[in-house]
This record gives sequence, C-alpha cells and structure tokens, in this order.
Amino acid sequence: MNKLIISYIYTKQLSKFKRGSFSKSGRNFRGSICVFHRGSGLKRNYIFIDFFRRLNLSGQVFRIVHDAFRSAFVGLILYNNGLFSNIILTEGLRVGDYVYSGLSKLTEDHYLPGTATHLSYYNLFTIVNNLELLPSGGSKLSRAAGTGSLIIAKIGNLVSLKLKSGWIIYILDKCFANFGYTSNYDHVMETIRKAGINRNKGFRPTVRGISMNPCDHPHGGGEGKKAHPRSPFTPWGKFARFTHTKKKKNDVLNRKLFRIKR
Repeated sequence: MNKLIISYIYTKQLSKFKRGSFSKSGRNFRGSICVFHRGSGLKRNYIFIDFFRRLNLSGQVFRIVHDAFRSAFVGLILYNNGLFSNIILTEGLRVGDYVYSGLSKLTEDHYLPGTATHLSYYNLFTIVNNLELLPSGGSKLSRAAGTGSLIIAKIGNLVSLKLKSGWIIYILDKCFANFGYTSNYDHVMETIRKAGINRNKGFRPTVRGISMNPCDHPHGGGEGKKAHPRSPFTPWGKFARFTHTKKKKNDVLNRKLFRIKR
C-alpha cells in the first residue's frame, strides 16, 4: 500500500521531471544549415538529472527509465526524506537497491555502486564515473554508457584520473564522483539494424561528395563514375586525412588508450 501511495505522488509530480524538447535541425537563427545531416526525428522529452547529489542521504532506486538523449539508463531515486530525483545509473544497480549521496566519509556499507561523494574518499585504482571538473559544478565527464575513469594518483589536494579516451587529467579532491561504471555497458554492442532507426534519432542521410556537382563539393563533377582524389578534401577544401585537427599534437601522438579488462 505504501508503494501505491508513492507511485501516486510520483505521477502527480511527473511533469516536474520532464520537459518537451525542440530540435533546430542544424539551423541557426537565420535558417541556414550550420550542421549537416540533422533533421526530422521523433518527439523526445528531456529528463532533468541531478548532477550534484549533495543531500547526505541514502535513497532507494524506485524506477529505471530510458532517456532518449542519453546512452546510459536513468534511475528515479526516492530518498529517506521523501525527495525524488533522477540520476545516471551505475552498472549493477537494480530496482530496490540503495545508493548514498553526500559529503560524509564513506563506511563499508557505503562502498556500493552508485555512491556519490568526494574524490578524496576513494582509494587508488578505483573506477568512478560522473566526474566534476570543479567543486559544486555538476558532473561533466564519464557520463556515457559503460564509461569510467581510473584514479591513478593523489598529489596534495589534486587527484589524477585516466579517462576512457586515454587522457590524464587533474581534478581537485573536493569534486564529486560516483563509484563504478555507468550503466548499459553493452551499449557499444548494439546494432542499428535499419536506416529508420537513425532517422528517428534525427540523423539525415549522408551523400558522397563524389556524386555531387563541382559547385557543391571538391570531389564533384566529371563524366560517369570516377575515383576520389588521392588526398580527399572536405566540402570546404581542407585536407581530410594525414593532418591533425587538434592543437595538442604531442598529446594525441603520445597518449595510450585506456583498455578496461572485465
């Protein structure tokens, strides 16, 4: 009976957790296309997520939902004081499990998937997700499905972490992070299956430059079919290969991919 009452309260406040979205289809304020291959798509609701989690409370996973804007699953948490909030779920959480969000130092009962607290309370070589770049700034990194960052060093009030991409960053130990990997770890194994799935996501078809006219692409023109040039170009005339587009060239060349063994 208690669960029925909670479900009734949640349905009454459901409008506070969602908001309708509007897609500009890659157009700017003048209607000109600035981002190619965008448009159409199904209607989607944006779900508000609690990226701060500074409540000093334990909560129970009340419901698991899918957010169209995220690859990871979203969990509705019911805290002990009756407060509802949505969080990005950690791998291994199920309906009925408990999570802790707060500033107090962790005990053995708090070292569970989904726990959110300061980076200073985690041990070395711990996998964390939903990292903050600045204290009280909200989680910014490691939010996609199946991602996690590895704590590799602690230097004073700084914590060194290795991201899934291989980059090593330094963050203040007062920043928040969640314990474990983000949920939906098998998302990378999913197949698209048909073109309509990408169209529903808002992606329009991509046309090869070689099949365009000369006025539309550097590869265009000619009689019949032809091979693309030895050095492919972008639609704006820049080299599409063999050149770095990032300014931090040394970091790109020297980085090593962070391979996770499970």
